[in-house]
Amino acid sequence: MRQRYDYLTETVEPDEFSRWDEVDLVIYAFTDLGMKVAINDEYSGLVYGNQVYERYQVGQKLKGYILEIREDGRIDVSLQPDKRRHVNLTFEKIIKHLEGSGGKSKFGDKSSPEDIKREFQVSKKVFKQAIGGLYKQGKIRITNEGIELVGN
Repeated sequence: MRQRYDYLTETVEPDEFSRWDEVDLVIYAFTDLGMKVAINDEYSGLVYGNQVYERYQVGQKLKGYILEIREDGRIDVSLQPDKRRHVNLTFEKIIKHLEGSGGKSKFGDKSSPEDIKREFQVSKKVFKQAIGGLYKQGKIRITNEGIELVGN
């Protein structure tokens, strides 16, 4: 039996949350705008469709981040943390990907946004920031064929 979420509060006071607060989410509906989520089992929020990089199901539990409390008191939610933290989490995904593929990958600056989104669940912009950061740290090399771990 599907749980009902009509008890959720639709609006909040502006100081109820701070931007980038981590919250617990449960997906309870899909709309033309995106996914309706229960925030901490108390409030209703929205994750816009252009922020969704994977397939999700009603009832699925996730971690999310408060993006904004709009003037009307409604809550916009992100599934990705703030940019710096998001890029740092992407560092880990890229390193694991490289370790799992023998230290080399065809992914790089010229990879399509769709391929990057499918493999790493991030935008091409975040991916490029992450490989740039890993390069500056001396952890990867950027080649004509893609990227590779230093020491391979």
